[in-house]
Amino acid sequence: MKNRFGLFIILSVLLSACSDTFVHQKSLSEFAERFEIANASEDMNAMLELYALNGIKKNDLSILRTALSFEIGLPIKAIHFQELTGAPEESIAFQHQNIEYEASLAPKLRMLVEYAVEGQLTSKFSLGKNTQKEWKIITAIPKNKK
Repeated sequence: MKNRFGLFIILSVLLSACSDTFVHQKSLSEFAERFEIANASEDMNAMLELYALNGIKKNDLSILRTALSFEIGLPIKAIHFQELTGAPEESIAFQHQNIEYEASLAPKLRMLVEYAVEGQLTSKFSLGKNTQKEWKIITAIPKNKK
């Protein structure tokens, strides 16, 4: 019985060590650094380069720019990465004005950005890898535009 429990512990540790956040630790740290630099310099174009924008509608890009304008430049306290849990909010699949939307990339991880402001503001971003194996923040795109 002790041997089985010990084997279970070892397997649990090995499985957690093989998680996406562990395997991609270096590239995720580099992504977080680019995010912090773009945010601190308040460079909207640098920030938008971190997003998977292929197929995004012009109007949706304007909405994204407006949303980013409220957060860009806020001091960042910490950036963390989490495994996805399968929760509905982790996927992008909805309909708006008779247009079906989906994720611009397959979601792989969640990035949590904690801002050093009163009220403990935290933003959540879904991340995926593009065909060049680069981490990008996922956006909503029309389903027929992929």
